[in-house]
Amino acid sequence: MRKWWQDTIIYQVYLRSFNDSNNDGIGDINGVLEKLDYLQDLGVNTLWISPHYDSPMDDNGYDVRDFFKVSEDYGTIEDFKQLLNEAHRRNMKIITDLVLNHTSDEHPWFVKAKDPNHPEFEKYHDYYIWHKPKYDDSGKRKLPTEWVSWFGGPVWEYNEATDEYYLHIFSKKMPDLNWRNQSMKEELKAMIKWWIDLGVDGFRVDASNHLEKNWDFPDAKPGYEHFSSLPKHHDYLEELGKEIFKPNNVMVIGEAGGATKKEALQYAGFDSNEFNMLIQFEHCWVDCDPHNTLTPGKWAKGEVDVTRIKHSFSHWIDLFKNKGWNTIYWANHDQPRIVSHYGNDDYIYHEKSAKMLAYTLYLLPGTPIVYYGEEIGMTNVDYQNLNDFRDVEVFTEYQNFMNNGASHEVAMQALRDRSRDNARTPMQWNNLLYSGFSEHAPWIPINHNYEVINVQRQAQQEGSILNTYKQLLKLRKEEDLAHADVTFIDLEHPQSFNIHTVGKDFEYLVLANFKETSLTMQVAFDYEGYELYLTNDDKDKATQFSMDFSPYEARIYRKKRLK
Repeated sequence: MRKWWQDTIIYQVYLRSFNDSNNDGIGDINGVLEKLDYLQDLGVNTLWISPHYDSPMDDNGYDVRDFFKVSEDYGTIEDFKQLLNEAHRRNMKIITDLVLNHTSDEHPWFVKAKDPNHPEFEKYHDYYIWHKPKYDDSGKRKLPTEWVSWFGGPVWEYNEATDEYYLHIFSKKMPDLNWRNQSMKEELKAMIKWWIDLGVDGFRVDASNHLEKNWDFPDAKPGYEHFSSLPKHHDYLEELGKEIFKPNNVMVIGEAGGATKKEALQYAGFDSNEFNMLIQFEHCWVDCDPHNTLTPGKWAKGEVDVTRIKHSFSHWIDLFKNKGWNTIYWANHDQPRIVSHYGNDDYIYHEKSAKMLAYTLYLLPGTPIVYYGEEIGMTNVDYQNLNDFRDVEVFTEYQNFMNNGASHEVAMQALRDRSRDNARTPMQWNNLLYSGFSEHAPWIPINHNYEVINVQRQAQQEGSILNTYKQLLKLRKEEDLAHADVTFIDLEHPQSFNIHTVGKDFEYLVLANFKETSLTMQVAFDYEGYELYLTNDDKDKATQFSMDFSPYEARIYRKKRLK
């Protein structure tokens, strides 16, 4: 029997940047409420809301201070209830982020855990992970291990009151929870059930593969293997699934980078008790330059490896076929804007490459996730000043780049190309001051291209990126493409992205040139009966099945299925 989440279309809302209803420069829950009709018209029917909990905002809400309270930046619990009610009235669903790996250091649990004089110290101290200092030969205190946090720097922070270090694999203001403590787990379960009872339809579980740590604490650098994807974290997820998620029929999306086939099915196979779907990042950073030593790693923008992208999609579709359920998406709140990342945000190719990316993704099977602003082709930032950025990661990495010998301009370009702030600028609703997001200067500067790239303008343009998204999302529903069969054509070709998709009434052929250079394709395929359905370039050329493709040219052909 089909589950509702197999046929839904998800739209990820980055709450802080979506729509500001009270003009304080910060997006909020009532701002989402105001845009429900827009979202319904777009064709999405599930909203994934980024963390809305009370938080000091060290990491934009992933540092939770109170799980039962909405951040004052975003509104009240009554606002959230109204959003749930209005969404449900439109037959739309709401899922939220569930942060289970850590809390804020301002959470009452941690306040008690770090203070040996607190009457509940012993109980809450064990809710977190602690280690006594080590000492060198001269008696100087040193870190328990050389493990490196995902945000850079050590994973250990000293707490003088207990003469201990606490573990934080993200920011030092986000201490990791001890999932071996049953009392802590029961409190988290009660919290999850509270949100389900309020009406939430599901969750995306943040950092789900980090819940278990290696408690032998062996020394290593960076040591990721000691706090990522350890086998026991599956036990914790299964416990939540059996006791909370499954009995309440909520949709649960897990997040796990680098999962093997066995692990993926363990997470999200049809017979799994953990998740319904999995977000992985195999296709997300396939343009890194390994030779860049000034701004290395994900910051090193290089040539897009189209073959790897296709192999990744093909791999995950095949892996879950008849065994589980796949998700399809280009990007999220931690990655560059997709049109800048894998397309081309120069004016001449912006619209064309954005449509190419839409054609190639949204005719694949699985549950799609549209990231806010993707539907109008929002681009990476054009910031000229370092202090325009907001992400904590940016300032650490900028200093690293300078230490590596990068110039200020090289470091800034890496940040413009790759920082998480790219995905977090205010939604571009119209060409008015502050892009219709707010009447107040927003919490992060707006991208200067909002006067050209905005919802209002594209809504009035036939064939715009926005109207292309509406057309493709409508097609997904009409043709039941979530359940389609797909075949990749010329999988090893380094420049083309070609697929054959069998929908409910039609067969579709997508032919796309993924790059800025022209391409003459040689596709071994029987075109008989196919007619042009959509193109981002010259219609006459496409109708005549010319195999000469201009930069980023993409076409969708279709023919009636013989049943």
